[in-house]
Amino acid sequence: LLWSLAAAWRFAERTGRKLVIDWRGSCYLDQPFTNAFPVFFEPVQDIAGVQVICDDRINQHSFPGPFFPAWWNRPAIDCAYRPDEQIFRERDELDQLFQSGQDSDANTVVCDACLMWRCDEEAEREIFRSIKPRSEVQARIDAIFREHLASSA
Repeated sequence: LLWSLAAAWRFAERTGRKLVIDWRGSCYLDQPFTNAFPVFFEPVQDIAGVQVICDDRINQHSFPGPFFPAWWNRPAIDCAYRPDEQIFRERDELDQLFQSGQDSDANTVVCDACLMWRCDEEAEREIFRSIKPRSEVQARIDAIFREHLASSA
């Protein structure tokens, strides 16, 4: 998720778009309409000059079409199930768009495919500098480190 976030942030930065972090339907939560981002990370308003929406406003926000990749222009009922081939196709379409240096005519670009290792290292660093785990998540990370890794470090 964080590599895809870095790639999406870089695209938003380059094209002057807003970045909406919408992780509803996450496999990491039992609540399908809860955005996972603010569950795990402190909310952010801005990442290096790019306006960010990552809180409950997402549930009241209507994303304007047309959409890129084109799959997302289909009626919602048709989008309930995306086969793996479609997800891979979207990943490749997003990768081509992001690597091209161009923008899209679409009003909303949906980055909902794994883009691991498809962004530059500076974008990754900017995301890791800009987002912070919530205190309870950080406490758990620290406890796991102390329990399993501290003696080998």
